[in-house]
Amino acid sequence: MADILIIDDDQDFSRSFQRIIERMGHACTVANTLKEALSRLDGMECDLIFLDVNLPDGNGLAHIKQFQAFPTLPEVVILTGDGDSDGAALAIANGAWDYVGKPISVSNIALILQRTVAYRASKGTAARPKVKRSAIIGESPKIMACLETMGKAAGSRANVIITGETGTGKELFARGIHENSATPGKLVVIDCTNLSTHLAESTLFGHTKGSFTSAHESRDGLFKLADNGTAFLDEIAELSLDLQKTLLRVLQERKFRPIGSKEEVGSNFRVIAATNRDLRKMVEDGLFRSDLFYRLNGHHIQIPPLRERKEDIALLAEYYTDKICRENSAQRKQLTPEFLDALRAFHWPGNVREFVNAIAVAVDNAMDEPSLYSHHLPIDLRISIARNAFRPKPGKEQPVLIEPGQAGSAISLPFAPGGDLPPFRDARETVVGQLEKSYMRQLAELCANDVTAACERSGLSRARLYELLKKHSIRLK
Repeated sequence: MADILIIDDDQDFSRSFQRIIERMGHACTVANTLKEALSRLDGMECDLIFLDVNLPDGNGLAHIKQFQAFPTLPEVVILTGDGDSDGAALAIANGAWDYVGKPISVSNIALILQRTVAYRASKGTAARPKVKRSAIIGESPKIMACLETMGKAAGSRANVIITGETGTGKELFARGIHENSATPGKLVVIDCTNLSTHLAESTLFGHTKGSFTSAHESRDGLFKLADNGTAFLDEIAELSLDLQKTLLRVLQERKFRPIGSKEEVGSNFRVIAATNRDLRKMVEDGLFRSDLFYRLNGHHIQIPPLRERKEDIALLAEYYTDKICRENSAQRKQLTPEFLDALRAFHWPGNVREFVNAIAVAVDNAMDEPSLYSHHLPIDLRISIARNAFRPKPGKEQPVLIEPGQAGSAISLPFAPGGDLPPFRDARETVVGQLEKSYMRQLAELCANDVTAACERSGLSRARLYELLKKHSIRLK
């Protein structure tokens, strides 16, 4: 028997669905909102969640990882009344077990339950993998999901791709995979941004004494140094196409010839690659070899930017404040609520790297003071926070001054002059709908129909972007 949660605001559908599941011998609970679901999950031994997409208090696709982060690590099946390929792709990319449309047949329900129960029985409802975190700080659902994948990657010899914005901690996760693996060798970092075509072969494969003018002694290359260990290819997207071809052969054969040598040498290393770019798009654009991408793409860890895991900021601030104080033999600092609020209010375009630098400046500015306040933070950061505090919040009405006797309104409403003025709620929905549609059309045009570029330019999550595009019948690639 499995414990199942249905999250759907259609009460008739939910009750009918619940009865079907209970007749199959399983325990089933219903929640009509995301908030209610989170409350019910607290303490529930949940195995499987059926999650609707459009809910009164949010989009189900944006909360998949949050639900999967509960202690029993439940599987999530997405339900939708009007499914599409983009939504299905997003659901699977976020870790959903399946994506099914309404109405769902009894036989399909039975098949999903049978497969899910069998899968969970085979793997057990074990707790999260026990991994050494090193300096990876955070308890947010997105970081916990990354740690879970890190644990799986550490237990295998499969290659790994780590993606994320600059400063998110890609090398920390690479070190975490290596430290948690059973390989006895070293982690060798290969900075692909500094690999010129001229020096790459010597750097990667080594050379023999006298093989070129400055070769006064034989030297092993980085791939040989990684024997029985890990080769970490940092910023792999920066490799030229020629070097990508060379690398592909090395990954396939695990053999290479040092410059000046007549014999090939072998090296048994596993590869972890990292980049802040979209390799799939680079493959589509002909900038990255598809065969190399498929060779590298075993496990994939997508590290979230700091702005998407602000619940971790207090933990990060405490960890790095203590660390910096110890390193500088400074008095330990208390973190005031005002200081933490200021950290949460900032956007952190440079992610954790920028965050650590800001903490270091704050500790320096505080000198012998026992507590950190917002005025200890770097001045440019404080200016940015102050400016943002006075910028209009999304959806917040701005005050409009109407002079006495002034006719009409500050904006033109889409209603016939002299006609009955509709209720405010209806008027607002009409105006917002027109704004959304116009914005989405311009966004699609400006971003050349590219989803990634549209998310970056608009600041919308993929789930919210897809929701608005679908609402106004606009499609992107």
